[in-house]
Amino acid sequence: MGFWDNVNDEFKKAVEEGWSAVKENARIGKLKYRGHTLRKEAQRHICEVGGIIYDSIKSGRTDNPALRPDVTALIEKVKSLERDVDAIEEEIAKLKTKEASERRTP
Repeated sequence: MGFWDNVNDEFKKAVEEGWSAVKENARIGKLKYRGHTLRKEAQRHICEVGGIIYDSIKSGRTDNPALRPDVTALIEKVKSLERDVDAIEEEIAKLKTKEASERRTP
């Protein structure tokens, strides 16, 4: 192989590695955005729960508002969203660990 063949092969290898890193970072970015979106949705549901409880107390209801079906449904949605966010964060951590180990490997 000639000098220019070696240069060409090394250039192709560098481009492939760079493209792979770009795709991994894009995937991490998408996952972070999805996690942010899920957190915002959970926050919205928590605000709804707070509003329901406030309205119950304001109207003088004596029953426990946390036992109402609409409140428990919202709380279950929040728990589900939190589990989804945790799964996304775990996936991001795995991708970052994989990416870091690949950078260290010559």
